[in-house]
Amino acid sequence: MNKFLILTFLSIIFIISCSGDKSEARISLENYLTHLKNEEFQKAYSYMSNNLKEKCEFNEFENKALSNYEAIRHSRIIYSGERVSNEKVKIEFIIKIDEMEVNLFDLQIMDPYASEETATFISESNNWKLDNLIWPVDWCEDIK
Repeated sequence: MNKFLILTFLSIIFIISCSGDKSEARISLENYLTHLKNEEFQKAYSYMSNNLKEKCEFNEFENKALSNYEAIRHSRIIYSGERVSNEKVKIEFIIKIDEMEVNLFDLQIMDPYASEETATFISESNNWKLDNLIWPVDWCEDIK
């Protein structure tokens, strides 16, 4: 009976520790990347700040996302951390690309290919908007 209670208690502690609250900026990042993975480029574009949209028109953004779609499909994101500074939220994450399609937020890293990124978010009209270009659309210019 004591073993059962201890096991139950440890299971509850584990579940509570794994269900931490996500910041609104992190949720925006996850939505942005999920829309990219689902080929919903207009929805992903809506998570970008007005300043970033001025630098990167939708057609350019969509062309770059389409050219990287195979990598997007085979990628996963691993959250590293975030920090707040000067009314901005910087979210650090690792991008892992596999040879096969994977769950975007799977935590397991088996292959040595990984790249670190930092997404910067600002608040616009009470929504967190991406204010820098990150992988897979990490630069924006007409593809000729």
